[in-house]
Amino acid sequence: MGAMSDGTGRKRDWVTWLGVIAALIAAVGALWFNALTLRANSEQTRLAEQGQVTERFSRAVDQLGSEKLDIRMGGVYALERIMRDSTVDQGAIVEILCAFVRERAPVKPASPAPEFVRQERRRPATDVQAVLTVLARRDSKHDGRAVVDLRQTDLVGANMVGAPMHAAELGGSDLTYANFADADLSFAKLSGAKLIETHLPKANLTDGFLLKADLSGAQLAEANLTRANFSEASLRGAFLSRANLTRAFLWKADMTNAYLEGADLTNADLTGAKR
Repeated sequence: MGAMSDGTGRKRDWVTWLGVIAALIAAVGALWFNALTLRANSEQTRLAEQGQVTERFSRAVDQLGSEKLDIRMGGVYALERIMRDSTVDQGAIVEILCAFVRERAPVKPASPAPEFVRQERRRPATDVQAVLTVLARRDSKHDGRAVVDLRQTDLVGANMVGAPMHAAELGGSDLTYANFADADLSFAKLSGAKLIETHLPKANLTDGFLLKADLSGAQLAEANLTRANFSEASLRGAFLSRANLTRAFLWKADMTNAYLEGADLTNADLTGAKR
């Protein structure tokens, strides 16, 4: 009787263990299936969201080409929202917005005029300034390889306070009366640009290229101009109080009547500069 009882008990134990193992296998299988389902659902959601972004992107770009101002403005702000929702698209959007400005506000052909004739104080068109505002308040760390390319544009009176413009392309542009206070223009290319009476207090122009640029009467108080290249540029009457011009290149620059009180010209190259 004892032997039969032991055999029956062992059989029950085996049955119990087999049941436990089967339950574990079923649980693992269920978890694996759920994981696959979640992954599939996540991928479907991602694709759906990407499809929505693509649709929004296409619609916004179409709006930029409208003849109606309010529709163009809607397109500008729609692209800004996409930049925030989909940072991977920011570089492309920056390039599109810059192309819009280049198309809408090309620099006016130079016309013969007496020296020191003051330009009319004006502002960019409403939609152009809207684009500039969007560019000024974007988080530039998501730009990827894109740079702000506004070469040969008419940005007279533009408001770009605090704008992230590192390595921006602004050569040949008219930035007269524009406001770039506190802007980051390090490594920016401004050769041949007009910055007449442009506001640049506390702006960062470190390593900027300003060859033959016209900065007559520009406000550069406390600006960082370290290693900036002003070769053959005009700084006539420019306000450079407490500006940092350490190792700046001022070869043949016209600094007639420039205000330099407190400016740091340590190791600056003033070869041939007119003062």
